[in-house]
Amino acid sequence: MMIVTGMFTALSRLMGGVATMTVGWAVVLLFGRVPQEKRTLLSFIALGSLAWLGAVIAVSIPGIGAFVVAAVPRPGFVALAWLSWIVLGTAVLMPLAIGAATVSIVAPADRPKGRAFGIQLLRGYLYAPVMAFTILFLAVVAIVRKVRSFQHGWQSDHLPVIIKGGKYDAVVDGIEAALREAGMPVRRQFAPRVLEVPPRLLAAVSGIGIATLIPDRLVELRVDGLAILVYPSDIALLGPEKVLARARAVMAQRLAFSDAYLTQTKETEEIEDKLAELVKRRARSAEDFAPVDEKLGKLVIPYGDWETLYRLRLQAERGQMPGGEA
Repeated sequence: MMIVTGMFTALSRLMGGVATMTVGWAVVLLFGRVPQEKRTLLSFIALGSLAWLGAVIAVSIPGIGAFVVAAVPRPGFVALAWLSWIVLGTAVLMPLAIGAATVSIVAPADRPKGRAFGIQLLRGYLYAPVMAFTILFLAVVAIVRKVRSFQHGWQSDHLPVIIKGGKYDAVVDGIEAALREAGMPVRRQFAPRVLEVPPRLLAAVSGIGIATLIPDRLVELRVDGLAILVYPSDIALLGPEKVLARARAVMAQRLAFSDAYLTQTKETEEIEDKLAELVKRRARSAEDFAPVDEKLGKLVIPYGDWETLYRLRLQAERGQMPGGEA
C-alpha cells in the first residue's frame, strides 16, 4: 500500500492540481458519472494506468527515472535504491493490479474463476497502455470542451441513472419522446467519434468489466444547442442554462419508474422496484407504502438519493407513471 500511495503522491505532484482535475474530466467523458463503488475502482484504474506509464518512462529514460525517484516521498530509512526497485516493480506489476480491478467491477456472481481469472489479470498488460493514452487524449478533449463552455456561457449537469441491462435503446427512445412531447425539437445522433471510439477500444482489450459500462453505440441528443449524452450510468448535459433546466425537468419525470434506476445502491434500487410495482396497481392504500416508509426512515444513504426516493414515493402514491401520466 505504501508503494502505491507513494507512486500516486508522486504522480499528483508531477501533474499538479489542475492536471489532476483534468484527468477527472477525462474519466467522466469516458464513462459518465458511475456509482460510487465503481467510481473508486475506475479512479484506481485510471491513476494506476498513468502511474504505470510514468514508471515505464522512468525505467526507459534514466534522467526522468532519477527525477521520479526523488519526487516520491519516503521515510528516512528508505534508501533511494529501494525506490528505484519500486518504480521497476510498478512498471512490471501494476498491469496485474489493473486487471484485478477490472474483475472487481463485475458483480461477484459473474466474475471469472480459475484460468479465466488468470487471463483477465494478464489483460491488464493490454489495458494499462490503452487506458493511459486514452486518458491523456480525452484530457485534451475535456479541456477543449471546458473552454468552449466558458466561451458560450454554457452550463453542465449530470443526471445519475443506472440503465437496466439491454434497455439502453428503450431509455433513449423514452427520453427523446418526452422531449418532443414537451415541445422541444430533438435531433438524435451518435456521439462524436472522439468520445465513442476510446471506450470501444477499451472494451475490446478489457474483456469483462469495463464493457458493462459501455453501450454498443453512445447516443447524443441535441436540443436547441444543448447536448445530452446518454451513458449506461449517467446522463450528461452541456448547453444553455434555460434549455438545460427545462430538459432536465422533462427527463426527471420520464425516467421515474422506467427502465433506469435513479439511485445507485442495491438497497435503494429495491425500493425503486417496489414503488414501480405499487404505481401499476389500480388501487393503493397507506398500508401498501408502510414498508417503504419504514425503510426510508432507516436507510443510511446520501441525501440526494433519499430525496429522489421520497419524490418517487409521492409520485407512486399519486399513481404518476413515467412522463407524468396519472
